[in-house]
Amino acid sequence: MKRIIISHETRQLFRSGAFRALLLLLAGAVAFAAWSGQRSIDRQIEGANAAAAFEDGHRNKMRADTEKYQARVAAEGGEYQFASARHGAGEGPPQGTNAGVVGSATAKYLRLPPTGLAPFSVGQSDIQLSYVPVSMNPAIHITRDNELENPVNLMTGSFDIAFVVIFLLPIFILAISYDLLSSEKERGTLAMVLAHPISLKALMVSKIAARAGVLFAAVLALGLAALLAVGDGLGSFDTWARFGLWAAATLLYALFWFALSVLVNVHGGNSAANGIALAGTWLALVVVVPTLAGLLATTLYPAPSRMELTTAARQAQTEAESAYMARLSEYYYDHLEFVPEGDERAMDFLTVAMANRNAIDKAVRPLHDEFQSQLNRQESLVRRFQFISPAIMMQLALNEISGTSADRYEHFLNQAFDFRDEWSDFFTVRFLRRAPLKPSDYDQFPTFEYQEEPFATVLTRLLPSLAGMLALLGGAILIPFAGLRRYPVATS
Repeated sequence: MKRIIISHETRQLFRSGAFRALLLLLAGAVAFAAWSGQRSIDRQIEGANAAAAFEDGHRNKMRADTEKYQARVAAEGGEYQFASARHGAGEGPPQGTNAGVVGSATAKYLRLPPTGLAPFSVGQSDIQLSYVPVSMNPAIHITRDNELENPVNLMTGSFDIAFVVIFLLPIFILAISYDLLSSEKERGTLAMVLAHPISLKALMVSKIAARAGVLFAAVLALGLAALLAVGDGLGSFDTWARFGLWAAATLLYALFWFALSVLVNVHGGNSAANGIALAGTWLALVVVVPTLAGLLATTLYPAPSRMELTTAARQAQTEAESAYMARLSEYYYDHLEFVPEGDERAMDFLTVAMANRNAIDKAVRPLHDEFQSQLNRQESLVRRFQFISPAIMMQLALNEISGTSADRYEHFLNQAFDFRDEWSDFFTVRFLRRAPLKPSDYDQFPTFEYQEEPFATVLTRLLPSLAGMLALLGGAILIPFAGLRRYPVATS
């Protein structure tokens, strides 16, 4: 009997023009969201390529100058010398022989590679740029150029597949399930159906199975099509494992909203009352609660503004410039092994500038660490509050699955800061030794390769969100089906 009802309900769904229009709308939303998400990722890739090409071109020009200089020295005789830093053009060795100039005037752009599902959930990658510059400048410069997107776009957020799943999919589900029993009761057919050998519980399960099966098959097919169209690394295990997790999370989320529809239906209200109750519940769980959780997090743990970081950097720069001899002594104290014989300090412009930057870095770094610490506290609070809203759990889960979570980005930044120290040390040592860079030395510059987190780490962070949705789903299923025994099958 269940199979007959499921088959009948499925045919009735596809005969409905409204349901067919809903599927077309869902397909259009997913297609546009996939394009929009991919466009956002492409913009960052193009930006990274342009920035890296500019800096690489600058270094290549310096290397070409050293090659010409080396050839001239070999032809004319003499010593391959170290160039002192200067503002204008003049005689003498090219600036490319000065490690301090090369390490300070050019940056190495580090990239956080997108995962295969990055277009599915942009997350905060529009304000947390996936490419950052590393040079001998203070470490604060690594994140100084974040938030380059249009402020209006940042305020409204990105339209990606995560948005479709979290905000629109529940509306589609509620539209086809708000009157599961009430419509039958209002037409007077519910009692006739129950006269056949089928219980009210079995009837409800059959109706839900028909709708959930059709809708989830559509979502899965659309998600697979989006992956094939805009996904990356289709030949890797990581991409398909992430897609499997995306499908599992989407299924749990969809089933929760179907179970919620059942919960409202068993109270015996009419279709209009059911629709209003479900619309209000959607508004509370998807819009109001996440907004309040975000406001609470930023209120309890306010992060220092980037203006404070900039102000602190400028103040440190002013203090360093007003007491440059003290800063120079401090700089050499940090590099005792390179203090010139006779305790003679190099007084050229670049050495003083590097000493000033060293002072700025020491002054600003604690404030930057506090900034990151506050962001981590905000994220931790939101994670604790996620269990009161399936939308928060789903957003955290999709960001984690797509590789756009705050944790993955912090993992990347930690590697960027470590590489900045390696880059700075490489050039500082050669600069303080006054060892001229030769063309062959350019091949020895530090290189960066992002080390991806173990997949087990991703699963560990993802597990609480999936477990929370599973627990909500279990509660939403048990409560309404227990109340079906008291459901009035006819209007009074």
